Amino acid sequence: MDSYRVFFRNAFGIVGRQDFLAGDERAAVAIADILCEACSDKCDSFDVWRGVRCVVQQRRPRFPRLSADAITAEGQSVLIECEEAIRKSQWTVASSERLLMRLAELRARSRLLDAGASSERDRPAHRA
Repeated sequence: MDSYRVFFRNAFGIVGRQDFLAGDERAAVAIADILCEACSDKCDSFDVWRGVRCVVQQRRPRFPRLSADAITAEGQSVLIECEEAIRKSQWTVASSERLLMRLAELRARSRLLDAGASSERDRPAHRA
């Protein structure tokens, strides 16, 4: 896993920033895309950096309402952590109402997945 930084932008400049871990650049851009979409009432594009190298610059979200189902469980965990950190930040994007709704959706989905995984583990195995 490598460390990446996403910068959220609007017409006035940078309105947010978040560091996160991702397996590769493609995963990092997908996570940044989802985060930008989640904050799209406060930002309209994003940059992704890996150290001093720019991976993408001023990119608009390409997948409106890209489903968190499209990424791994690990990626969903990263999204929840990032969205919670953004909400607690002092950046403009912290006041995003869309982000608040998206975070609630991800938390609910995560609880459902956790409950489903628990019931699968607790279910007795069938013998043939």
